[in-house]
Amino acid sequence: MRLEGDFYDGHSSDRHRVSITRDGARLHIVGEGVVRSYDRGACRTTSPLGRMHRSLQLPDGAICELAADAPVEALLLPRQRGRLARMLHRWEGSLPLVAAAGIVTVLLVWGFIQFGIPLLARQVAFALPPSVEQTMGDEALGILDRMLLAPSALPAERQAAVRQLFQGVQQEWPEAAGYRLELRRSDRLGANALALPAGIVVVTDAFVELAQHDAEIVAVLAHEISHVARRHALRQLLQNSSAGLLVASLTGDISSVTALAATLPATLVDARYSRQFETEADDDAVAYLRRQGIAVSHFADILDRLQSSHLPQEQGGGERQSFGDLFSTHPETQKRIARILAAP
Repeated sequence: MRLEGDFYDGHSSDRHRVSITRDGARLHIVGEGVVRSYDRGACRTTSPLGRMHRSLQLPDGAICELAADAPVEALLLPRQRGRLARMLHRWEGSLPLVAAAGIVTVLLVWGFIQFGIPLLARQVAFALPPSVEQTMGDEALGILDRMLLAPSALPAERQAAVRQLFQGVQQEWPEAAGYRLELRRSDRLGANALALPAGIVVVTDAFVELAQHDAEIVAVLAHEISHVARRHALRQLLQNSSAGLLVASLTGDISSVTALAATLPATLVDARYSRQFETEADDDAVAYLRRQGIAVSHFADILDRLQSSHLPQEQGGGERQSFGDLFSTHPETQKRIARILAAP
């Protein structure tokens, strides 16, 4: 058996039509003006790719171009390519197999995004040292104070009463030791509450004024404490920053995570907690209220009132910006309220 191909000596563009044969461990290339012999083990061939020509690479820099379907492995280099390579080549030439491989790739990518990234984000969030989380929380609060928040204008007595409510929830929540409440005023955010890393819970004056019962404040504080305890803000940040997440997961280098601290406020303002995170925080708040003998209807009432307070104003006020997705859109809030009221 012999192969026909085009020979190039590697020094000029001249092409020579040649025949290639094998004699034991030697390859013989013969054509017009070409007579060469090479050790078979020193020669290499390019991988097959569709209908593209194959190249036989020779040790002196010369090459032979061969047809795409030339039986190079069978005649010349049977030891260079194994079963896997031959199988991949067959796949390249089969449209159904290529389509199947594309579908499998899409499913793998979807599965990683849907399940892999959240799992990695959870592992990284809970692996962060307390000092790093504290730094991230303090920096995020500092940025919010400069951009959106101002010192609370509530009367001192009311501030003290809200802090006492927070301490009551904190004492009954094992993970909440060391958490702290920050009272702030914000015309832009309106009635709101949010959770930052390191146990920082921020509550706005407008939220306190909107509440008609202290039990409503307690319910929202429990909801926010759950967000902190479950590292929801960190996990949301990491899930939205896949590159930093992968670096931290694969190398253990937390600097890539701490570098994201400055983006945390924007993440909370512009993005919403996932439905899973909101459901977990709602469930934890409901469980806490039931343990304390507090009617869950208080939680439902404040959610409904919060959502109404953030609807577009009838006269030119526009829509206030939601923060931390405490209330989200009207249909979603109503589903959450129904779920809370139906909780066993």
